[in-house]
Amino acid sequence: MIPEQYWHILRRWFWIIGLLGFGGGAAGLFLLPMGLGGTNSAYDASTTLGVSRFVSFGGTVTAGAGGGDAVLMADYTTSIADMAKTVQFQARLRDTLKERGLSISETALPQKVTVAADRGLLRINIHGTASNAKDAETLAQAAADVLTEQVVTEEARIKEGLGANTDQQRADILSQLTELNKERQQKLQSLNASALSAALDDLIRRGAAGADLSEEFRKIMENLALIAGDADLAAINSQADLLEKQLSDLAQAEQSFSSDVLKYGQPLFVLNPVETVATEPASSLRKRDMLVLGGGAGLLMGWVVANMAEHVRNGRGGRREEEEGEEA
Repeated sequence: MIPEQYWHILRRWFWIIGLLGFGGGAAGLFLLPMGLGGTNSAYDASTTLGVSRFVSFGGTVTAGAGGGDAVLMADYTTSIADMAKTVQFQARLRDTLKERGLSISETALPQKVTVAADRGLLRINIHGTASNAKDAETLAQAAADVLTEQVVTEEARIKEGLGANTDQQRADILSQLTELNKERQQKLQSLNASALSAALDDLIRRGAAGADLSEEFRKIMENLALIAGDADLAAINSQADLLEKQLSDLAQAEQSFSSDVLKYGQPLFVLNPVETVATEPASSLRKRDMLVLGGGAGLLMGWVVANMAEHVRNGRGGRREEEEGEEA
């Protein structure tokens, strides 16, 4: 229950309390925003990029792969987002923004542009914040363009390296096959394979004429068995078969790589285009909140002033009564 003396203060000095309360509300509504940086809305523009594939010297891994390849794709998605933290990316982004009519300092850029990876969905989420919608959209779009260009450029360097590596491997394999063929020819000559071949041709001709060739046929078969059972020749043939398989696998891998590149297009693609929404700045207060705060502070100040005025009035009244008593 409110004491009687407070009711006297409210009835006598309500105009002071009300006036200061109104003044505090007005100050909170119009003056405080200037000191707190204003209450104007900020704008957040966001876009999402999808990761379609990862090209490396070990091969091509595409989205949707399972097992260890899925972890590899998730790690690659994180590495793309980490590119945005590099000095090279920040410099390219500032240059791109300057070309598009927006100049931002090196220290302010990380607060205005954020790039984050979604490992589970293989997505790159990009946000740009500014005081107006156009600048926020420019920030997000420029960051997406620069990041995509950087990833494409890195992949192009890997492709060049893969092409050069494939050409070198093919040249090495062909060189080894050439040497093995020379060794095989030398071995066959040492085993008199050419003479055996000529004898076999002669045997065929004479057999067609009806001559008895059983003895000669037996000798030719013995020589063929000798050639087939030669360990050195068998080793040479085995090495040649292995190199020919490597050459075939290399051509198959090259064809598969080209097919994946054509199938999945660019390594990054736009999943969600730039979308801009208005947001409240983290450092600002709503006008309604400021009005309440200012009005409350004004009422509190009015109550203090009213109590002081009542104290002064009571003090003067007491002195007046004492003076009247002395005169009497």
